[in-house]
Amino acid sequence: MRRLSLASLLLAALALSGCPRATRPNDASASSSRSFAQTAEDLFSSLEEEGALTSVIVLDAKTGEPLYAHREHSRSLPASTMKIVATSAVLSALGADFRFRTPVALEGKHQGDTFEGNLVVEASGDPSLGSWRFPETEMACDQIAEAMWGRGIRKWRGALQVKAPDTGLDGPLGPGWAWDDVAYSMSAAPMPFVFRENVVDVSLLRADGAPCSAQPSLQLSPRFAPFPTLVQIDTSGRSGFACLRDHNPSRVRCVWRSSANQCPRAYSTRLSIDDPQALFTACVEDALTRRGLEHVPAAAPAREPAPAAAKPTSQSLLELISPPLSELVKATNKESLNLYAERLALRFTRERGGGERYADLRKLLGEELTRRGISGRDLRPIDGSGLSRYNLATAFGLARVLYTSLQEPYADTLLESLPIAGVDGTLAASGTSAQTVGRIRAKTGTLSSQKAYVGVVERPDDAEHPRVVFSLMLGNMDEQPALSAGAVFDRFAEALVTQPLR
Repeated sequence: MRRLSLASLLLAALALSGCPRATRPNDASASSSRSFAQTAEDLFSSLEEEGALTSVIVLDAKTGEPLYAHREHSRSLPASTMKIVATSAVLSALGADFRFRTPVALEGKHQGDTFEGNLVVEASGDPSLGSWRFPETEMACDQIAEAMWGRGIRKWRGALQVKAPDTGLDGPLGPGWAWDDVAYSMSAAPMPFVFRENVVDVSLLRADGAPCSAQPSLQLSPRFAPFPTLVQIDTSGRSGFACLRDHNPSRVRCVWRSSANQCPRAYSTRLSIDDPQALFTACVEDALTRRGLEHVPAAAPAREPAPAAAKPTSQSLLELISPPLSELVKATNKESLNLYAERLALRFTRERGGGERYADLRKLLGEELTRRGISGRDLRPIDGSGLSRYNLATAFGLARVLYTSLQEPYADTLLESLPIAGVDGTLAASGTSAQTVGRIRAKTGTLSSQKAYVGVVERPDDAEHPRVVFSLMLGNMDEQPALSAGAVFDRFAEALVTQPLR
């Protein structure tokens, strides 16, 4: 065996010292003198002794220099941290000021106060159309009613048509999505036409004094929602509520479970719909009625003679315009909205020359990642939201996505979209201390036993590395470890803010 010279050993030691790597900890020193690297090593060692998987990297946000790494090329499910990939890509392609525009037109004959023909809406893929989250989108149906009233229309005989382009979308769900999530809002289908985020709110109420076995009343919001729902009562076990989409795709079947002698009085949830056009039609009908405009569906017989024939017309009525992309991205990341992430990712795909097929999404997102120097071994995108169990990512790949985004013109927009620890979004309730609150912005992700965090930390007392990018991925966290994933993140993040890196 060839012996190494002392000089060679010293050179190797110096090369390894640039990026500390997690090893079994030595004797612990006093907390006040510990470095971040020591805290991280202790934390990850204890998790791995319990069978959990850990992967992490910390980079300087300005230079990309690795400052700490542990199993940073181990692949696992990125879950909702994939939304950073999707939102950074669409910001790169379209810019923060982009808005979706959904044209609405009248196609038919307008004579006097009567319009006979169709109200035609061209789907634009806007995920916010009709959403309650933004004032400019919540009133979409009222805007249509007002526009028709402003044209002098008081009677309308015809139908509402939604024209959706043939985008090539593979189906209502993304590849690798779980079939038993289909009934819930988290898996609302990212169709080319979206209305009210393709969901309805469902509330179940038991009357005071009613037995647990009594059928509850069911309330839908919006009140005009056409949403066939079957609710069954089960008093044989512990409390819970679960729904599945029935064999009839237009109906959702739910079971409300409780014990025979103790049951809740009320329960609310949000469920997905599979026919957003029907919900949109009901919404427009409601708005027209409230405005005092009479609508006779095309199939119904007229109650009075039709007006004299007029030349058919096709004229623009209005455009329904979304908030700017910057606001859509902020809602996507702070509230972890899967439907928005999918629609934005598919819009990116269309902008880059593909259809709205997931095969195109994978190819074109892959090309975007290659442009940033991120290989397919470090990040394999399948969808935009992270719901797919086929996505794979490493801590290194996700950290590089965020690091490279911070060098782009849209950097501030993306950064402002991330939840702030102890302040808002999915990190509002994180257990941060007074020293760390407001200094951590990160996207979180949870899928089965996987947990992921990708973000930026401000280090006010570190002149050399005042801002760092990090990615923390945890696996096999479903067997009641001594520390929950949330507790691990809190300790990790606090050390990253307050302790010297080395």
